[in-house]
Amino acid sequence: MSASYSTPEYTHCIRDARFRRSVYEPEADTFLFLEALDKDTDLLRQLSPSRCIEIGCGSGTVITHLRCRLMPSSSGANAEGAEEEQPSERHSTAAASTVVGGPLFCAVDVNPLALEATGITWTETLRKHFTSAVLADHFSRLFHTDVPTLLAAPVVAVASSGNQSVEEEREASNSPSPSVSTPFPRRVATATSVGRTSSGISNVLLSTYCLRRFQGDLFDPVRRSLGEKDAVFDVILFNPPYVPTSLEELEEAIAQKDVITAAWCGGPRGRVVLDRFVRQLPAAMSRRGTCYLVLVTENEVADVMDFAQRAFRAYLEQTGVAVPEGDVLETVEVAARYTGEHLSVHRLRYVSPLRDAVPPPL
Repeated sequence: MSASYSTPEYTHCIRDARFRRSVYEPEADTFLFLEALDKDTDLLRQLSPSRCIEIGCGSGTVITHLRCRLMPSSSGANAEGAEEEQPSERHSTAAASTVVGGPLFCAVDVNPLALEATGITWTETLRKHFTSAVLADHFSRLFHTDVPTLLAAPVVAVASSGNQSVEEEREASNSPSPSVSTPFPRRVATATSVGRTSSGISNVLLSTYCLRRFQGDLFDPVRRSLGEKDAVFDVILFNPPYVPTSLEELEEAIAQKDVITAAWCGGPRGRVVLDRFVRQLPAAMSRRGTCYLVLVTENEVADVMDFAQRAFRAYLEQTGVAVPEGDVLETVEVAARYTGEHLSVHRLRYVSPLRDAVPPPL
């Protein structure tokens, strides 16, 4: 960790009128999220994640802060992967092929301007505070390298599965959802190819400093780009549109492409997008993984946690896992604050017996 680092560089989201009009700038919920990651830094380092993702990245402040908190020390003593056993099972931790040099980081948003802002936040922060870093290969050999200049890969926009899947989820949960899931224009770009730098270091080795950005709805663009087996993550971050509103207000914001309103407008109980996320979460979180989720009291926190327990239990049963009695998830309120609304950040992960068990082969 750089001694000078405390918070990501996000002021362009305020200075630049394009971002100010169209990207949710860091607010109290954002800073509470950063506080939660600060409190859990030791736990996250012990997890030694292979793949991390933020859904609905907005300004990119949270995913960038996670990257910085997981940055290895300059001495190499805490270099990611240096002294950790490398995982081999898909749902134990995410695929080991991405562990080289540290975790792979991904950011997803429906709003292309949010992805642009996220790329700037990520790049400016790492270039300002981390000019050199320690990397580790699979054989735990440590060496220093400059942080590469290009730190954000081109945005990958994958065709959405469309409104049908949203309607299917709506019927399955008997809860309302907006009629349009991804209302913003898509800009397709090819992902960067694997090559070698002028120093002979593989770009894969530097991938931990290069943010992968995907335009689309929740996990859909990542699944379609990486494939179902590879779209599994050890750390998942989500600050959903949690403010309770009428369904009509949410649908109007989407229809009018009002990206700022859509970023906080959560529909009835603030649960329209949140519940869709929770239903998709079990297939996206590795067995040793953890998810951080922002909620407000009006979301009915206890009910959200019960909903998550049922979703994960159903997923385990469908995949042939022997499910223990009682809860399958450990849920913890990591940080909370009242700022005109009762905000809290919750950590969800499998209970210890399920975290430690080897999952059945797929």
